[in-house]
Amino acid sequence: MKKTSLLLTLICLTGFTFAQNNFLIYSYKGNVSVVENNVETKAKVGKTMNTAATLKIAAGSVATLICNEEAMFTISKPGTYAMNKMGDSCKVNHSSFTANYIRYVWNQMTQSKGSPGSNRKAYMNTVGAVSRSINNIWIDPRLDTVNYSGVAGPFPLSWKSYAEAKEFVFNLYPAGSETTPVFTTTVTKLKIPLSSFVTKLKPGTTYHWASAIKGEENDERKVLNFVSKESYTALLETLKTQGAEFEAPAEQAYRLGFMLEDAHYLAEALEYYSKAATLDPTNVLYRSTLMSFKKDYEVK
Repeated sequence: MKKTSLLLTLICLTGFTFAQNNFLIYSYKGNVSVVENNVETKAKVGKTMNTAATLKIAAGSVATLICNEEAMFTISKPGTYAMNKMGDSCKVNHSSFTANYIRYVWNQMTQSKGSPGSNRKAYMNTVGAVSRSINNIWIDPRLDTVNYSGVAGPFPLSWKSYAEAKEFVFNLYPAGSETTPVFTTTVTKLKIPLSSFVTKLKPGTTYHWASAIKGEENDERKVLNFVSKESYTALLETLKTQGAEFEAPAEQAYRLGFMLEDAHYLAEALEYYSKAATLDPTNVLYRSTLMSFKKDYEVK
């Protein structure tokens, strides 16, 4: 009886050991294929594999995998790799910043329900505070702080109105001086493009902005940092180095979009999300994220 119990325990433990490692193809280049149940198919970004699968890497090809939602590793040497032998590669050796992105990609590419890319903020470090002001204007916490370098395309600052109104006043103040705006205008839409006042901004300067129904006051201020092009370029180069050993252009563009959004570079994030969707138009996650991002920030 004891032997039987011990045997069952060992079988359960062995089954758990093999079941705990699962893999997802994050990026690849060249001739890479997956063998499952003696059937060989071409690799595809987002493809999941269990320990019964085998990955075949041809000469000159490379693949980057995510393991168990947390670890990421690259295989660049040609050969045939049984996934049940890759447990040692499932070690986490990256920063928490990169870990958030890895968990996000795993979740989005393996989920069966919901809209891919719509819950990005749940995996980001920087989440805006809840607004507590009482007025007829509501500004999404995503816009609490916006970093803008001026190197990307058009991007709006937007808000919602709880009251029916046809005109809104937008004011931009230098940080520390909330009485005299450096720019003020009246608009008829619930947003204003950054391009309409970028000439008023000085690189390396922090501003506060507010919107209000014309004739009303709004004391709530949001932050706009006009970052120098040099500072943004340095950040971008740092983010590029935080990727996997191998990333195809589409995967790198998507990761940069995610990380730039997390760092509040929204116009710049839009540029890279758009690039990812263009480079790999068949990827549902990339296309869906771009649509979700545009909806979140009122980008047309």
